[in-house]
Amino acid sequence: MAQEKFQTAQGICIPVLSGVHPAYERAQDGDGWCFTVVMDARQMQQFLLSYCALLPAPGYFTLELPVEGQEDYDVYYVDGCSIPVLQAIVRRYGSLLVEDGDVHFGFAAHEAAEQLYVSDLKTVQIYTQCPSPVEQLLHSYQISEEPGCKTLWDVVSEENPCQLLHVEVEEESIFDLPDLLADAGIYLAGRREALQGKS
Repeated sequence: MAQEKFQTAQGICIPVLSGVHPAYERAQDGDGWCFTVVMDARQMQQFLLSYCALLPAPGYFTLELPVEGQEDYDVYYVDGCSIPVLQAIVRRYGSLLVEDGDVHFGFAAHEAAEQLYVSDLKTVQIYTQCPSPVEQLLHSYQISEEPGCKTLWDVVSEENPCQLLHVEVEEESIFDLPDLLADAGIYLAGRREALQGKS
């Protein structure tokens, strides 16, 4: 049976994805471990639900929205969340977060060094002090360890450019999320300047 073609988010357009497939690599980071995960867009929402179930409560949700006309991001938080609340955010808005090309977001624990962050080109980074549950979760989604695995960043070039697009899901966009999450207590914490060298 032929391997299914890797699928990016709807809002990430890269003509050629040769060699990109679900995989992860890990590295020791201080007292913990950092996992870098390449994940098919079709897996991500369900994976986020599973990951949130691993977090010790209380947890929080991070949302980073691009500032129009700039490369900076406005950073929002929803603090003090139970695990069911974090999972409700994933169920209600996960499709939008996964499919939009230029939103960053994450889920983390307040009182433990456990965090998942989805950054540029939907690169998933997981920090943990207990790697075994994360490894088990990744393997349950048929995502195997592969040191040096190819990410979307590795295939982008002048000859194979990337275009990032904003998408709507059920007539909602990522820029609606601060209003949609107002009842959950979302607040604007500040602005994060773009990293030097970001294309």
